[in-house]
Amino acid sequence: MKYDTAQKREVLKTLQESPVALSAHEVASRIEDVGLSTVYRLLSQLKEEGLAAEQLSGRVRTFSYLGGCSHHLHASCGSCGALIHLDEDTSRRVQAILKEKGLELASDCLIPCICPECQERRKA
Repeated sequence: MKYDTAQKREVLKTLQESPVALSAHEVASRIEDVGLSTVYRLLSQLKEEGLAAEQLSGRVRTFSYLGGCSHHLHASCGSCGALIHLDEDTSRRVQAILKEKGLELASDCLIPCICPECQERRKA
C-alpha cells in the first residue's frame, strides 16, 4: 500500500470488515478522529491502488474492499451493496465477449446486479 498511514489503515480495515459496500459517510462514522474529506481522499487512493472499488448504489457512491483479487471480476448488488466474487472462468468469458466488441473493462469495474437474497425479497 502506497503512503501507509494509520488513518488509511483504519479506512481499509473498515472496508475489509464490512460485508456490504459503504459510503464515505458510513466509513467516516465508523472511525474516530478522521474527517469526511480525509476519508474521501483515502478512498480515492485505495481505489487507485486496486484495494477498493467504487460503485453507484442508487444515488450514493459506495466503496468495497477488493483486497488485491484483481484476477477475477466482481459484481455488486444494487439493492443491498453486497460484493460478489465471480470465478475466474466467468471472468474470462465476460472479458472475451467484451474484447470481441472492442471493449475493455476498467480495472476497478464492478458489474451491477441484484443478488439472490434481494431477488427473493422482491418476490415476497
